[in-house]
Amino acid sequence: MNGKKRPPIARKPTRLPPGSGGPAFLRRLAGWWRARRGGWSPENDKAYHDTLFERQDFNPFGFHYAGYITIRRFADLVSPFLTDLRSVLDVGCGPAEITCELARRHPGVYFRGVDHSPKGIERALGHAQALGLKNAEFEVADAEDFIPGQPFDIITMFDAFHHLAAPDRFVRKMEGFAPRFLLIEPRGDWKGSWRKDIDCDWLLQELDKIRARLAALTGEKEPGAAERTAGPAKPRGAAVEYRYALDDFRRFFRGHGLRLRGTVSGLDTYPRGSDLPSPSRERFFKLAYDLYAETDELLRARHLDLLAKHWVIYAEKGLAEEAFPIPPVLPQPTGIPPVGSPYDLEYAGYEGPREAARGAEIRVRIRVKNLGWKAWSSRSADRPDLASYHWLDRRGGMAVWDGDRTPLPRDVEPGEECDVLLRVKTPDRPGRYFLAVDMVREGEAWFSDAGVPWLRIAFRVSRR
Repeated sequence: MNGKKRPPIARKPTRLPPGSGGPAFLRRLAGWWRARRGGWSPENDKAYHDTLFERQDFNPFGFHYAGYITIRRFADLVSPFLTDLRSVLDVGCGPAEITCELARRHPGVYFRGVDHSPKGIERALGHAQALGLKNAEFEVADAEDFIPGQPFDIITMFDAFHHLAAPDRFVRKMEGFAPRFLLIEPRGDWKGSWRKDIDCDWLLQELDKIRARLAALTGEKEPGAAERTAGPAKPRGAAVEYRYALDDFRRFFRGHGLRLRGTVSGLDTYPRGSDLPSPSRERFFKLAYDLYAETDELLRARHLDLLAKHWVIYAEKGLAEEAFPIPPVLPQPTGIPPVGSPYDLEYAGYEGPREAARGAEIRVRIRVKNLGWKAWSSRSADRPDLASYHWLDRRGGMAVWDGDRTPLPRDVEPGEECDVLLRVKTPDRPGRYFLAVDMVREGEAWFSDAGVPWLRIAFRVSRR
């Protein structure tokens, strides 16, 4: 502790409710089943993250990007623990947005980041160079096998611990190189699932709808996203995804005292086009950041923050044991009408085949109703509204992103509906699929990117 007191992060200790992590046997069984079903392995996890990181070619450091809300809030929560330290090892840093944000806030602290994804480290090096950082270095290394070669004051992991295949072994190895760990992790349960008792991602989604409507009223044109309509690359591999409960963290960090708090600021859903800057987005995303910070403090003041979907976990050797009461789950309000967006719609009915040969062209009839505040038109030369589709594999993964486009038969005003005879081409490979009907505002956004669920139809593609 360098002779100085660490900032407080927990409330008055109370007795820990027993069994919050579930029976050990059931946890192991759930882990085995999820790993088998998900095809987990370090190699598949690396392939998955390479695919993810190679698409992130944009500047994440500013409120033009919605993800900066998470980057900045995580750095806010971590910074007090770095005040008197000299060196930080960030394991599983990925593109290192949070690491770089911390490095520019703490120029007297040396940061070293490692990740098994070459694409992630390539992005990390670019971020450090763009920010002019002299106190941050990054290298490609697998967390499971990495040996630091020197002691560090603290080891940090941001949304990375749950990707470890053997977390017990990792902690036992790394505790010889650092007396402290600081994680920000999704809150899990005994099944390894993500517990989201308090999830406030809707706050940003609804605020962005208000922003979009005001932008339309004031004549601000939404930024183009033609390059985004090509969709994400089909993921390779599969990420290791096993999230942990409090009992698990106490077991992993035995011999360490824990400090714990919750945060709603780790967003996992964003408004569509969140990395495409506009003047109104910059202002509204800054407002969203302030709201998330206030929400964190409000929940903490009312002893409800441990119901949030992310936890800040500080572990230090020799620190006095503390216990953390997790409050009962609050009843969630239902039936609250959402804020309207220009993409709101309702699909009704499906008339067409549910089986066809591979590579065949078919026609299906659907009905769409405009529930938004903006009229749809396929006649627009700039950004026409068109019906389209994707193909999902039998597990729901993306098989074909960019389906053929079909113009609407007429303009559709808010509150109106119309039938569309959709042109569809089946995948080239036979098998079981889902036809996912979607609409697109060409050059701007898929309607599903704005939170509208696809119309999903089970479909079989035959050889002929």
